[in-house]
Amino acid sequence: MSNPKERYVVVTTVSQFRQRYAVPVSELQALNPDIDISADPAKQIEWAKDNVTCEDVKEFSQKWIGEQIIDGMILDEERIVNLFDRDNDYLKEWTRNQKLDFIADWKDTSE
Repeated sequence: MSNPKERYVVVTTVSQFRQRYAVPVSELQALNPDIDISADPAKQIEWAKDNVTCEDVKEFSQKWIGEQIIDGMILDEERIVNLFDRDNDYLKEWTRNQKLDFIADWKDTSE
C-alpha cells in the first residue's frame, strides 16, 4: 500500500564463503606435458590457481564465514521503488503497490 511519507531503512551486506578446490598434481602435469612441474610446488600451486580462476575445477568444500554490514541508508518511497527496480529488474513489471507490499513483508519467518 502506497504511503508517500513512509521512509525505508536499507542495509547493505556482503555474505562470505570460504571455498576449497583440490586437483591431483598428475592431472595438472597432464595439462602441459612439455613442462615438468613434479619438483616445483610453486608451479603446481600456480597452475591449480589458474584452473580455479578459469572455473575449470569443481568445488571441494565450502564454509559460510558470515555476513558483514557494509552500510545503511534511509530512502523515501520514490527512491526505494527505484532501488527495487534496479536491484530486481526481472520484477520491473510489477505494479508500484506490488513492490511496496513485497517490501512491507520484511520479516523473515523461515526459521
